[in-house]
Amino acid sequence: MSDMTPEPLPPTDPSIERPVDAGELGTESSSGDGGTTGFALILFAVVVLVAGLVYVVGVAGRAESETQAAADSAEDTLREYDPSEFSTEFDENATTVAPTTTVPDSLPLEAETTVPETIPEPTGPVFDPLEAAMVFVNRAAGDDYGKVGWVDFDGERHIGEIPCVRVDWNLFGGICLAPAESPTSAPFGYILDNRLEPTTRFGLNRPSRAAISPDGGVVAWTGFTVGHSYLAAGEFSTITQLIDVERTIGANLETVFTTYDLDGEENTNVDRNYWGVTFVDSDHFYATMGSGGETFIVEGRVSNSRIDVRYAGYSCPEISPDGSTIVAKEMVGDEGFRLVALDIASGARTVLGEDRLVDDQVEWLDDDTIVYALPNTDEGTTAQPAFDVWAVDITPGAQPRLLVPFAESPAVP
Repeated sequence: MSDMTPEPLPPTDPSIERPVDAGELGTESSSGDGGTTGFALILFAVVVLVAGLVYVVGVAGRAESETQAAADSAEDTLREYDPSEFSTEFDENATTVAPTTTVPDSLPLEAETTVPETIPEPTGPVFDPLEAAMVFVNRAAGDDYGKVGWVDFDGERHIGEIPCVRVDWNLFGGICLAPAESPTSAPFGYILDNRLEPTTRFGLNRPSRAAISPDGGVVAWTGFTVGHSYLAAGEFSTITQLIDVERTIGANLETVFTTYDLDGEENTNVDRNYWGVTFVDSDHFYATMGSGGETFIVEGRVSNSRIDVRYAGYSCPEISPDGSTIVAKEMVGDEGFRLVALDIASGARTVLGEDRLVDDQVEWLDDDTIVYALPNTDEGTTAQPAFDVWAVDITPGAQPRLLVPFAESPAVP
């Protein structure tokens, strides 16, 4: 603000008069500098608005062109992919009949129950569970990006209609963690039957991990959440819930189960978080627990609501079909995670032949081979990043191999 005092206007001479033309009445405010300034402001606003629209349309056009180019590239790659590279990995004489299963009546109950909602009618290609060698989330750019797909035993790729961020499936059923339907809505999950058709819809947090027990009785999901008192502003923690498929009743690992440390003492730390469940059966599971800046693999039982710490320094366990081995992630300095195999009987640790850093929970293809997703930075777009599914044997010296291009969250029967 200026400190200068404005000079007074010269006195008006009352003897000087000028007739006022009637046409001038009401025109003073629009005929001087103020009128010119107002018009300039309006013109400027119009120019800014038009420029903004041009920018938005240009960005949308570039994004559309980028997506189309990525979709064309993915189509070319998939056209060149040899299905035999996939089909040779599978034993077509695998079990095709789902045995009956029961869920322990002691599954703990709590207020966080699932809420059945309107279930969409199935559309798209018919899914035959006995013909599916692998289910996955499609990561080829285009309109079908993010939808659940599958590869049959001949290596042919099929895309369904259900959008999922994470999926797990076997011959008994499955679970899909779906993205939010709009910026103002919350994400949700589906319990699926073995034909990938939704039977129950439930609310969840930002989706992260999904699993189904081998006998199909229980599913698990992990999501990111905020609001815990020990968190700093903007930090996330996790919530993990087991759901009884038949009764659609949820049990939160953090609030229902009691956890015991390696020394047998109860762990009551308020910052305990759990994620990445893998099932031995509907009663017996492994998961990750984070607390005090460290990660641990824990073993849990539904029947007694008990969790015990088993291994320190690992995360995202996945138990082999024969129950002998856990493949998990191990932090490498501050760089990221590498995959290691832990022999349950002996505790022996083996670093797997995948040299790249893997930020994914693996899936077992059989008792000797795992599959997992890695980013494909040469394909996709910022809005629709590409991933590929790779396979590697757990035997020392085995090298990874590309299994399914443009896919993530692999699940096998």
